[in-house]
Amino acid sequence: MNQLALVFPKLFGTPNLPDRNEVEWLCESVRHSPDLGKLEQYEYQLLFSPDETQRGYSQYSLIEDSAFVCHAFTQKLYNYWQQRDGQLIPLEASAPAAVKYFPPSLRIKGEINAIRPYQFRDLDSYKANTVQYTRKRVKLLVPYRQVIISDYYDEDGKELPLCLQGKKGATTPEMMQVVKAWMYVGNDEYWDPILSPFNFHKVQTHESRRPWLKEYYSYPKREISG
Repeated sequence: MNQLALVFPKLFGTPNLPDRNEVEWLCESVRHSPDLGKLEQYEYQLLFSPDETQRGYSQYSLIEDSAFVCHAFTQKLYNYWQQRDGQLIPLEASAPAAVKYFPPSLRIKGEINAIRPYQFRDLDSYKANTVQYTRKRVKLLVPYRQVIISDYYDEDGKELPLCLQGKKGATTPEMMQVVKAWMYVGNDEYWDPILSPFNFHKVQTHESRRPWLKEYYSYPKREISG
């Protein structure tokens, strides 16, 4: 063993190990991202953004190197709080639909973005992941319609004459795709002791004609001014 210790530096050089301050900095930088190493094995991860990390909002810079995928709704119901200073706290539904001063249990609308895994380092730090929030994989509902084009072509794939084509722009009834993505959900242990109608209020709600959706939360769109 002593011989190996003597030969190793001659063959490969003396390893350049980080000093104590560098080690402490590295540990602190991933304190809120315990799974970052696993996430970085992939080129992209899907993130659900129902808050100020959406396009055009104040914290979009945290995921600016990303690709917008689509809008979606949470499959589960949430009580969506907003602090007076603007901080948003989606909590898994724990109250009946009608409780005075308490946000109703509804689905949340937001954006799905494909982000680079390294961006979770800043996102997790901003959200205080594992303390104020927990980053969870959740199921999302993506409604969509297909455009009917089969009436435009014959069996050989050739386009039919205009007089034989079906109605232009015909679409199917609305269909649903379930997608999984990361979402920051508030930790009850942290927020329950401080939630109060004097300092918090519910996020803006909207009515939908979709029978499966009805009322839902949607963070109001405000473009960032120069």
